[in-house]
Formats: sequence, structure tokens, C-alpha cells
Amino acid sequence: MELTPRENALIAYRHQTPAWIPCFYTDIILTQACPDMERYTGHTKGKDYFDIEWTYEPNIHAPMPTPGNIIFEEIEDWRTYVKLPDLEAIDWKKQAEIDTHTDFQAFVMGAGIVPFKDGSSIYDTNKLKVCMILNGPFERLHSYMGFENALMALAIDPEECNAYFETLFNWKIEYIKKIAEYYDVDVINFHDDYGAADRMFMRPELWRQIIKPHLKRVVDACHELGLIYQHHSCGYVEPILPDMAEIGVDAIDTLQACNTHLQELKKQLGDRLTFCGGFDNQHVLDVPGVTPEEVKKEYRRVIDALAPGGSYVIYPIGGAFDFVPAFLEEHFQYGMGFYANQH
Repeated sequence: MELTPRENALIAYRHQTPAWIPCFYTDIILTQACPDMERYTGHTKGKDYFDIEWTYEPNIHAPMPTPGNIIFEEIEDWRTYVKLPDLEAIDWKKQAEIDTHTDFQAFVMGAGIVPFKDGSSIYDTNKLKVCMILNGPFERLHSYMGFENALMALAIDPEECNAYFETLFNWKIEYIKKIAEYYDVDVINFHDDYGAADRMFMRPELWRQIIKPHLKRVVDACHELGLIYQHHSCGYVEPILPDMAEIGVDAIDTLQACNTHLQELKKQLGDRLTFCGGFDNQHVLDVPGVTPEEVKKEYRRVIDALAPGGSYVIYPIGGAFDFVPAFLEEHFQYGMGFYANQH
């Protein structure tokens, strides 16, 4: 019997070799649970349920915390200013009906919150269902404090930061429990960025001290609920990939090209951690005027390096989408038959 896209993708998420390489654009369908709670979803300016103000940036098809809008500067003030949304105040049955009929891939590409044109829901497909959870606890911290203040807090008062993280991660776990109860999804895609283009935002040792134990609790909660845990972090995260595998993270994206040892790490960790992405957005895919030939060359570079042995998913998330037609053309010409041609 021929595999569905969902069944095929689940093989990759189990760290095995599927029939074809699962691709974000063809094999995965996205949803979010009450997206306005985590960040403003319009095209101008507005607030989320945490009272953070966001400004839409059309060049990246997404909002960013409004520059200069600092809620507090000292980490101990989080106890006064951080107001967690009341999860019990949301009509989750009604909200899930809205969310599962929303075209979130169109949303990611800048269309806003719009329903599927044919009136369908995520349950009407045979694709892998992924629920994105945006603005992880570290991202939330610098949306309150500003980036410099947040980084200084990590360095100066890690104990108070740990207390903040414990509270925020606890709230996230309760949020995930609501998703498990009201949404039928396969994967939780938990966003929390830990890396810049050439280094982590904090020392790996500090991440291990004050974030890793809490992140493990989220991973464990997902597994107890029968959900796959996929972590999203932009930037350089190579030093903590073994830690991700150690605490049970099932998959990691987007593995940008600044992580220069991905092929070696995939060989070491691929039996425990599914690699998603690996593409060079900054210098290839998101470059204005990138040619189809350049896109196809980048596609083959990544596939040849990371796809062997399975446990890999194509996840080319970036800020622009002009590359997609050439990318998909190469996917159907080269990627779809990659594993069959290896035998």
C-alpha cells in the first residue's frame, strides 16, 4: 500500500529512512492554537495577550516587537509585569474550529489570518499536522526587556532568570495540554531562538544551567501526551545539538547554514534527532534576484549532505519565498527519488 505524506513523514521523525524526503511545502500542514495570544497577527500594529506591542514588518511577512517598547529593565521586575494569559478563559472548542480551518502556510507567507479557500480544515488532508508555538520563554523575555537587558539579566542574575523560566515553561506546558485536548496534531513545533548568525546568545554552559532542564520538562510533557517535539531555533546552535538529543527532542529546525558541521553532527545524532532544514537563506534562498540555478544547487548541496540515512525533513523556512518554484521543481526532479536511487 502506498504511504500517505503523513505516514512517510512520521518515518523520518522516527529517525528512519522514508520512501521519499518529506518536504515542508508538500507533506506538512501547519496550525497554531489561538495565534493572537502569542503575537499580533495583523498587518499594522497591535498587542498580544501578554500586552506586548508588535509592529508588522512587510519585508519578512511577520510582526516584530515594536522597537523601544521596553516593559521593564530589571529582571526581578518580571514578577510585577509578566501577566500570563488565562488559558481557562478561552473557549478552546470554538478557537480550535477557527484555527484548524485557517491557512497558516498562507499566514507564514504574509497573507494574514485567512481560511482555506475551499473551506477545508487541516483534518481534510493526509499531511503531517504540525502546531507551531511561537515566542518561547527566552524570546518572550527579550520582548519584555529588550535584547540587551535580557542578555545582561542572564549574565548578572541567572537565579532570577531561572525563576522566570520556570514560570514561563510551566505556562507553556499547560498551553500544550490544551492543544493536545482540542487539536488533533502530530507535532509540536516549539519556537525559542538561542543563536545569532555566528554564536549563541548565551554561553552553552549557561543555556544548560537555566534553560535545558525546563526545556526537558516540555519535551517530556509532549511525549506523555503522544506528541512529537520539534524545536525551532534560528542561528548558530551546534554546541547544544547533542543536548537536544539527550533530553529527547525529536527534531530540530531550521539548522541554518551558519552551523557548519551539520553533516558530521547528523551522522552522530541522526538515530535520535531528526534534522530539519540546513539551507543557506542568508546567502542564497532569501537573496533578492536569486536564480533558479542557484536555488537548485543549494537544494542539492543540502540534500546530498543531510538526507542520507533518513531522519531528515526539508524545512527551508526564511523571510522570502521567491525561491519556492525552483526549489519545488528540484524537489520533484531530484529529492522525491533520492532514496529510491540510492538502492
